[in-house]
Amino acid sequence: ARLHHYLFGADLVATYFDSRNGMLGGDYSTKLAPWLSLGCVSPRKVFEQIREYERVRTASKSTYWVIFELMWRDFYRFFAAKHGDRIFKLGG
Repeated sequence: ARLHHYLFGADLVATYFDSRNGMLGGDYSTKLAPWLSLGCVSPRKVFEQIREYERVRTASKSTYWVIFELMWRDFYRFFAAKHGDRIFKLGG
């Protein structure tokens, strides 16, 4: 529901690039982190829905950045899985 609302309902992805670092309010950033972290929505699903948004509406710097940051999220997730708590140590 959040993904559909963010992309197609309220068209909030159109302003993602300018609002992505906001912390307060439901319209800043994607607010998909809880659903991604618990596995309720997959990064692949988010990617596919953004591509659909780009096909139906428009591709933009904002849609590019959502995908870009989604890839960084996965990179760090796998990096942490590989290296464990060593990433938090001084010589990490």
